[in-house]
Amino acid sequence: MNLRYLQYLRLVIEHGSFAAAARASGVSQPAISHGMRQLQQHFITPLLLRSGRQCVPTELALQVASEGAAIADRVDALATVSRARPSPYVLRIGLTPSAAVVCGPTVYSTWCQGHPRRSLELTSADEGHLLAELQKGAFDLVLAPRPRGYVAKGLTCQPLYQLQPLVYARRNHPLTDAQTITALQGADWTSVGPSVRGPVNVLTEAFAVRRMTPPRVTVKCPDYASMLNLVAHTDLLAVVPHPALLTGELHQQVTPLRLRETLPLYEMWSFHLASSRRAEAVVAALLQNPALAPQSM
Repeated sequence: MNLRYLQYLRLVIEHGSFAAAARASGVSQPAISHGMRQLQQHFITPLLLRSGRQCVPTELALQVASEGAAIADRVDALATVSRARPSPYVLRIGLTPSAAVVCGPTVYSTWCQGHPRRSLELTSADEGHLLAELQKGAFDLVLAPRPRGYVAKGLTCQPLYQLQPLVYARRNHPLTDAQTITALQGADWTSVGPSVRGPVNVLTEAFAVRRMTPPRVTVKCPDYASMLNLVAHTDLLAVVPHPALLTGELHQQVTPLRLRETLPLYEMWSFHLASSRRAEAVVAALLQNPALAPQSM
């Protein structure tokens, strides 16, 4: 169970709604909704009941929040005691899975090459968690989509690239000739997590705009290599936000669907403390790399 979801539950109880909890925690409302869905999966009895626009906690929710607060306090105490001063030779970056693939080579060459004592620590998680940890000083830099409505207090934010995601299928897939998003309803999908504002959310938005049933994500993968391997050998479909994710033989095994309609744009941002010169150097290198944002896929 993720301690972050317990924190979200406490905020929903304290503030009465997902929207208010999102504002209080500095993450997006979809991040709160996602956390509550994941937390509810551990319990048969409902944690929250709807009353108009308000969320009313059940007795179980109050108990879970109370026990969770005690656990979180103990974990925070241990972290405070064990956390050493970060090394000036180590750059700690939190990033979503696609950013790790797309931006990794540029980050490495900028920070490590020519500097034998330097190293990188890369951590992948959803953007809500990454940004919360950045505020606590756990990272020097975060590369992730910007949560909707996110207010970056004390941070420098910079858009890195914006792309038009495409839907991919194996060659000879029954839906290879599909021309509309509506034609994809009923298909099974695979995605990479964790991410709240990632490709699967882009797909969900496209379905919602057309008043379609949300896409059925049958398989959640830890990385894009495993996801695309599934696409290449099954009838699963997937949204791919960047062509750099298609490596090796995948170019011959999978193909984009030539839909007349477009998915919402997928945008990657950088976030760092305004005083971090180390992060600024890496961000500058990313912005100068034209390969990060090709015109088409």
